[in-house]
Amino acid sequence: MPKACSEAALSLLTCMEKTECVKKGTPLIECMKDEIASDPCRAQRNAYYTCKHSQLNMRTRIRGVRVY
Repeated sequence: MPKACSEAALSLLTCMEKTECVKKGTPLIECMKDEIASDPCRAQRNAYYTCKHSQLNMRTRIRGVRVY
């Protein structure tokens, strides 16, 4: 069974690979911490956060994780 948030993580990674920060050679983690560099990927970042947060929420653990 694949990870629950794998689609959200993959879309975030593909978006971050297209940013100028990553193209310059800066590590991905540092680019994610920089608000200005990761601004174009804000929607994907929020979707990934929501997916990971829903795994900790007991109500969604019982009902299942939503597919984003």
